Formats: sequence, C-alpha cells, structure tokens
Amino acid sequence: MASSSARISTSSAPNSIWLPILALSLVYSLIATAAFFLISWLFADLRYALSGALAAGVVIGFFAIGILIAEAAGRIRRSWAMPAFLGAYVIKVFGIAFVLLNLGLPEWVNRQGFVLAAAISLVAWQVGEVRAFMKARLAIYNED
Repeated sequence: MASSSARISTSSAPNSIWLPILALSLVYSLIATAAFFLISWLFADLRYALSGALAAGVVIGFFAIGILIAEAAGRIRRSWAMPAFLGAYVIKVFGIAFVLLNLGLPEWVNRQGFVLAAAISLVAWQVGEVRAFMKARLAIYNED
C-alpha cells in the first residue's frame, strides 16, 4: 500500500472578479442597445432610437458604477467588495429615482422608447452579469 497524500489543487482564480464581470455585462448591453437603436431607427424614427440610447446609457452607467465601486473596495480589502456593491446599489436606486422624479426627462425623449430600451439594456446587462458570475465561480471553485 503506497502512502501518498492526496493533494487538493486550487484553481487559478483571477485577482478580481469585478472587471471581467463589467466587461462581459458591458458587451451584452452594448449589443442589445445597438440592436434596439438600429431596429427602432428603421421602424420608428431617430428620436425614438436616441431616446433608447439615452436610456441604455443611464442603465449602463448605473450598473457600471456599482461594479467599479466593488472593484475599488475589493482592492482595499476583499471582504469589502460585496457590501460596497450592495451599498452602492441602494444609493443609486434612490439617486436615480430622485433625479428622474425631480429633473425629469428632456422634452425630446420619447418615453416609450426610453422605457423599452432601458428594460432591454437592463435584461442584457443582467444576463451578462449572471454569466460572468458563473464563470468567476468556476474559476474559484474548480472541482476537476
């Protein structure tokens, strides 16, 4: 009987999971935004398409800021990344609500195009984020 100690190998997890999450989410959202822009410009008008682009920019900015805050907090101390991410999310929700309710949208914005593009960009961002989180988990907890 050979006495060999079984070693558990660790995977090569990335230093930070936040920037790859940001990159993949951004790609998904930009693809969805570009598709919305082209389709709405062809079938509606430029104002509708530009309203969608504004909405997508708000959504992308909204979520990208949270990921960048998590990245910065995680560089200081890894355990601070997720609380910073969640705290930034809560602050952003109230901030966006305040801005939209008090300042409103510009006159040229088509509200239907704005809401539709915001929803499409949001869903695309979330799909990218979930896929990136799944890849990050595999890199950290590789059981092969």
